[in-house]
Amino acid sequence: MDSNEFVTRLAGRLRDGEVQPVAHGVVEEIWLAVVDGSLESGERLPTARQLAIGLGVSPRSIERAYTELERRGVVVTRPGAGTFVSIGPASESDRARHQEFAALCRATVEQANQLGFDIDELLDALAEFRTAARADSSPEES
Repeated sequence: MDSNEFVTRLAGRLRDGEVQPVAHGVVEEIWLAVVDGSLESGERLPTARQLAIGLGVSPRSIERAYTELERRGVVVTRPGAGTFVSIGPASESDRARHQEFAALCRATVEQANQLGFDIDELLDALAEFRTAARADSSPEES
């Protein structure tokens, strides 16, 4: 997929309100493009600035997305050269697992909204659960 097609597809999802927050949407869109094979291993992604301009969003949002993708091993950034896809298409089971997880995330956000909570409140609650889980799993100090 060329970078213009990628930007157009992502811009449409952002405009339609399908993706919130922006960084999450970029991560999800790039991951899905890698999984479905429309972004191939070694393919160069637009710079954070280029993508931000194309989407009309903050470059910081794109930088956060690229950082998360790099943390997950989906992309690699080479200073002076750019950001490149670093993994190939996922297996069918990985693809299905990711799609199920994405559906779970969307349903959770929708249910939180129905209960009167926004996504930031949901993220705060998840962070509290993570902190509690880490505290429960860490060895007790004596």
